[in-house]
Amino acid sequence: MERLKQLTEKLNRQTIEGVSKEALLEIGFEIIRELMQSEQPVQSEEQVQAPKALGPEIHTGTVQSLNDRFNPSVPDLSDRLQQLRQDTLRSAMGINDRYIFLETLFRGDAHSFDTMMGLLDHAKTVNDAELIAGQYIRKVQDNLEHAAVVEKFYELLRSRFSAI
Repeated sequence: MERLKQLTEKLNRQTIEGVSKEALLEIGFEIIRELMQSEQPVQSEEQVQAPKALGPEIHTGTVQSLNDRFNPSVPDLSDRLQQLRQDTLRSAMGINDRYIFLETLFRGDAHSFDTMMGLLDHAKTVNDAELIAGQYIRKVQDNLEHAAVVEKFYELLRSRFSAI
């Protein structure tokens, strides 16, 4: 159990430090291996105690609901991994987003999309990145049909630079 505690602390520490996903996955695999090795053998029937008789009991205090137990306000590992700095903007977006951005913002012009993505990856601040993106997708920003896609792109851009 002590080894699991050490591995969990190591995983939390390295997540905060922003180490690579591969290193975090390796620690996760170590935790799984440790859990598999430390599994307790199934108890025989003689070792299992008879269950207590259930009767009308009055519980004092509060009963914790499932919603309270699984409170989303506490960040879990997946939230921490999503907040890690992405090396490139392209790696921060999924394949569906990439397709939507390419088709909507660039009308299928992959060369312009790749050029803009390269420039955005070299931008130092979010303001510089927004200026670069604004030059490439200026025509689409005025189209109300594509406003949601443009906003989604800028949110991705801001989240990429917020972790720096």
